[in-house]
Amino acid sequence: MSTALATPRANRPGPVAHAARRNPRAEADYRRGLEFSRSERWEQAAAAFAQATRRNPQDAVFWLNLAHAHVKVGRLDEAADEARRAVALDPHSELAVSIATQCLAASNRHDEMIAMLQRLDLENVRAPNAHFSLGQAYAAMNRYPEAVDAYLAALARKPDFMPGHVYLGNVFERLKLHVEARECFQTALAVGGRRAELLSAMTYQSQNACRWDLFAQDLAQLQEALQGGQDQPAPFHLLTMPSSRAQQRAAAAAHWRDHCAGIVPLPRPAPRIPGAPLRIGYFTNDIFRHATAYLIAEMLERHDRVHHRIFLYSYGHDDGSPIRARIMNAAGDGFVDVARLSDRAVAERMRADNLDLLVDLKGYTLGSRIRVCAYHPARVQVNYLGYPGTLGTADYDYIIGDRIVTPLEHAPDFAEHIAQMPRCYQPNDRQRALGPAPSRADCGLPPSGFVFCSFNSCYKITREVFDRWCRLLLQVPGSVLWLYEANAQARANLEREAQTRGVDALRLIWAPHRTLEEHLARLQLADLVLDTLPVNAHTTASDALWAGVPMVTTPGDSFVARVATSVLEACELPELVAPDGAAYEKLALELATDAPRLQALRARLAGLRAHCALFDSTTHTRALEALYARMMARWEAGLPPEALPALEGGDSLVAASASATGDAGDRRA
Repeated sequence: MSTALATPRANRPGPVAHAARRNPRAEADYRRGLEFSRSERWEQAAAAFAQATRRNPQDAVFWLNLAHAHVKVGRLDEAADEARRAVALDPHSELAVSIATQCLAASNRHDEMIAMLQRLDLENVRAPNAHFSLGQAYAAMNRYPEAVDAYLAALARKPDFMPGHVYLGNVFERLKLHVEARECFQTALAVGGRRAELLSAMTYQSQNACRWDLFAQDLAQLQEALQGGQDQPAPFHLLTMPSSRAQQRAAAAAHWRDHCAGIVPLPRPAPRIPGAPLRIGYFTNDIFRHATAYLIAEMLERHDRVHHRIFLYSYGHDDGSPIRARIMNAAGDGFVDVARLSDRAVAERMRADNLDLLVDLKGYTLGSRIRVCAYHPARVQVNYLGYPGTLGTADYDYIIGDRIVTPLEHAPDFAEHIAQMPRCYQPNDRQRALGPAPSRADCGLPPSGFVFCSFNSCYKITREVFDRWCRLLLQVPGSVLWLYEANAQARANLEREAQTRGVDALRLIWAPHRTLEEHLARLQLADLVLDTLPVNAHTTASDALWAGVPMVTTPGDSFVARVATSVLEACELPELVAPDGAAYEKLALELATDAPRLQALRARLAGLRAHCALFDSTTHTRALEALYARMMARWEAGLPPEALPALEGGDSLVAASASATGDAGDRRA
């Protein structure tokens, strides 16, 4: 999981109160459009400005005002074309360039923005905005080195340009230069950025680099800022550090207000046709080699297509991977690429598809488009899977969890209503290939010795967790700690931290990024997975269990800190959940020094994989469909959303339902 700081809302351009007097009738149309604009009658204003452009198509100001009116009525693609026409007529107009870039960005036409800006003489532009917009477009297309150059060009023109520092930091994060990213956010704070938001970004970057000295300093300042209550941190950043559920809800609510205030929802949808199949839309940009894609693939394949129509709205990049092809095939005609549509256009497409439920698989993670959901394109809106916490707004009717990650007593800290699955909320793919394990030498592991393992991202590794891990290494002779090499900075800092604790840095073995198939194969070489807190293993937890490796965890207070417990319970291994950190360390040591006990546990896990709830994709999907049906039953009855607790005996009821539907889940829409 990751996220960047949100785009600061750009200054909205107003009508341009100047026009060349070339055609009296065109001038009259233009003046009439201005009058309509002053009274916010934007449709009439657009019609008048359009007439002016027809009478005098060489006037850039007429085109700019037409673009502005179309922005106001949500016709962003037309506005972008009109603003580009104005730029072509007057390439020196910074206002024309500004409106055109805003419209193109809102329509996600980043390649066109780059082409337009590259045709201008940017070297002689003294204001930072055009270079900043170019950086935004490059970043949106994952062209990070070019984005760095563009942001630096903007800052060379205005060193105190706060958004430039923020977005340069975001790009450094993407490039895994976390210390440099932190410095950018610190500079943004110094030139007037929002305190809590930037302090949370600094703290998160310190975590990613495992610079615990900076982390302690940044966290202390953040906690002080939160007590002041002047602004709120970025929601995802707050999830990753010690925080209460109430603080997480407050940050999420503020984020929603900042980015979605003023959006007018679409008109209420028409009543459903009684008995019609449920029309379910999934919304994400993670349909590529990404954890979410690997989790949902078989769930999508197993949906009962007799009673459900499935849509998948994707706005991410096409990496040409087998997992993307598989998901596109599972969605069939319901796969819709909305990457180049504006938020409103996406919402209108969803409304045209007559969705009963919209399931947001992103929340406040990297690249999310929450503004689409602010338009309320579906009858019921659901927060599921991607963001392990509340989104802080009642615009989402439900959050899907289970008895462990979202117990009903936590309801006051969720803006959504809790909807519980009968077992683990997390879907899984039992079709994942589990090939033969490579040799230890192939993975850089020593020929013998116990292998502790954590393939969590480095931002999850806290000083307290690492202290426990090092104590385990010191108590188990010949053991090693196998870690995921998330970035070079974290590697260097963790090796230094190990040495200060009396552990040879060579006992830390680093695992580079690999394909899922290669990753699952090598995981089998681990002896015991060690979980993290306050952010647990999520997908990495179920990966380890699928590979047959036991895992030790301890639960925290919030959703993000309880996932591994849910996963282990669904895999029928509750004895691997320790009540606290001391018990966690004790249990890990016992398993590492009792080979017969650990071997018996691995043998038991190998037998459980075939039938446990965690990997029963068909039963999971039926339970999810049953939960959707309960949501829609309330909507159809005219009742407001309410908490939907897991039903007693839900597993057996769902299993019976799955048996009754037979192979329906394998049919395509």
